[in-house]
Amino acid sequence: MAYGQFEQFIRNMTRVMGAVNTKLQRDLTLRTRVARRFSLVEVSALLSVDTTYLSRMSNEDPAFPEGERRGRERTFSPSEIMKIRAIIGSNPAAKRAYLHWRTPDQPVKVVTFGAQKGGTGKSLSAAHFAQYVNLHYGLRVGIIDADPQATVSLYFADQNLPLFQPDTPTLADFMGVEDPAATDLGKREGADLNAIWQPTPWPGIRLIPGGANIQNGDISLFFMSQQAKVPVYRVLKDAIDLWSDAHPPATRLDSLRQPDGSFDTSAFEAALAETVDVIVIDQQPSLTLMQLNGLIAADSVVIPQTMKGFDLATLSTYVANIGEYLEFIMGYEADIEIGAGEHMVLPTIVQEQNNQDTDQILDLYRKAPREVMQVWYTRSDAIANASEEYKSIYEYMPPKTRRASAKAFLANANAVNDGLVQRIWPEFPPRDYAKSFIEERWT
Repeated sequence: MAYGQFEQFIRNMTRVMGAVNTKLQRDLTLRTRVARRFSLVEVSALLSVDTTYLSRMSNEDPAFPEGERRGRERTFSPSEIMKIRAIIGSNPAAKRAYLHWRTPDQPVKVVTFGAQKGGTGKSLSAAHFAQYVNLHYGLRVGIIDADPQATVSLYFADQNLPLFQPDTPTLADFMGVEDPAATDLGKREGADLNAIWQPTPWPGIRLIPGGANIQNGDISLFFMSQQAKVPVYRVLKDAIDLWSDAHPPATRLDSLRQPDGSFDTSAFEAALAETVDVIVIDQQPSLTLMQLNGLIAADSVVIPQTMKGFDLATLSTYVANIGEYLEFIMGYEADIEIGAGEHMVLPTIVQEQNNQDTDQILDLYRKAPREVMQVWYTRSDAIANASEEYKSIYEYMPPKTRRASAKAFLANANAVNDGLVQRIWPEFPPRDYAKSFIEERWT
């Protein structure tokens, strides 16, 4: 059978991209993942405490991380920051919460970032949100990459995590739909599902990476839907419930202290790995059966959206199609609870010098003040600069010539994520990032 030149073209490009695939920079990042260190002043800002208090705690508690010293400067890694948070949070004299871990009576929260159109900063938004709540609230986070391209995975993977390998389990494996020829869901126990989560260099953050076999899941779900054997829209929701029931939060803050009052490092490290407090799902820019599962599993859905007229047409199509799916599902299963949390459109890549973008946000907000965020991601060179190294702004270490733009984008990311946290966890203590952003622009 002759395929012509197209088949040869595909084979050649597969070979070339397997060798190139921006592999040099990617591999460099994977070897130096989470290399950024934070000063004592930065740590105090993350924890909302005074630097003098941290200095006193470092002298009083033997478990307090030493960090690294260069002259008079003392810096800390994200893992050391998490330990500091646990040390002061488990201190019986603590006046407020520093570790916002869920309690046994609280289900794991699921936040899905989805959009119909690519290029809206969806993966960037999901990655920055996950790292923000980890750094600022100490949350244990599970990342589910629902995209075959595995974009958000690159923000978290290091050289120990085998991305893009055929045998690396993905969301399809977690859902039991990795075999496109199967007529039934693959059987999983809680321990099997837990083994699919991959550790990352970020403390308390684990990942189910993206990969090509996610597309197998769509084929498998399609054939299952023809046989009406399972409700194919809630397979992920059920898998998350199965895993969460088998791995609930068990550690209390007081159990991080030994009987003599000293900090128990072993108990702390075990607690970081026992469960997650929130699952962040990064969707593929489409609305297939696999992506529908990510929406149905969510407590909150965030739709990152650019503000151009043509792009907004895709938002209209996206929400209309979701509405039709929901109408069918509610008719089929009337008592299913879908999306009990807050849901929002997050403007992204906004050109603030362009009145058309900001006017569009204002118009949308006036029509839907609950649904449209008052904070947004601005268009920034710093985003591209950090993305070149497969890093978020929380990890990026800019050269001197790029520090000003990186500092501005860091403030922007903090404002956006502070706004999201206030909607998703209204019980959490807010920061002033979103408030400052809104006061500066909306008054």
